[in-house]
Amino acid sequence: MQTSDYSQSVACWCRWAQFRQSFDEIDSKVKALVNNTETVNYRQHIGGGHYVSVTTGFRCVDFRKFYVPYGQNEIKPTRKGIALRLGEWGVMRKLIEDVNTANPTLGTALPCYLQEDHNNQLSALQCRECYPFVSLIDD
Repeated sequence: MQTSDYSQSVACWCRWAQFRQSFDEIDSKVKALVNNTETVNYRQHIGGGHYVSVTTGFRCVDFRKFYVPYGQNEIKPTRKGIALRLGEWGVMRKLIEDVNTANPTLGTALPCYLQEDHNNQLSALQCRECYPFVSLIDD
C-alpha cells in the first residue's frame, strides 16, 4: 500500500467516524424539518473539506465538498456532493446501522481528533481532516 493510499484510507475512516458521531444530531434536525417544529440551519464538518447540512427550505440532507477560491477567505460549496431527499435519508439511516453492525471495526472507529497524533495543538492544526482550510488561519 502506498503512502497516499494509506492517508486516503485513514481519511475515509476519520470521516466515517465523525459522520457517525454527528448522526443523532443530523437525525434530530431532519425530524425537526419534517415536523416543521423549528427553523433548521445546520451544517456540520465531517472531515477534510466535507460537510453535511440540513436547512429549512431545502427538504434534503446535503453532503458536499467545500473549497476556498484563490485569493478569498470564505469557503464555498463545490458541485461534488449529493442531496438525499428526506425519505432517502431514512433508508440511509438504516444502511448506516447495518454497516456498523456488519463491520465492528468500522463501527468503533474514532475520529482523528481523538487519536494520539493530536496530542498537542501544533500537530492537531497540521491535520488536514480537522483543519482543511488551515491556510486561512495563517493569513
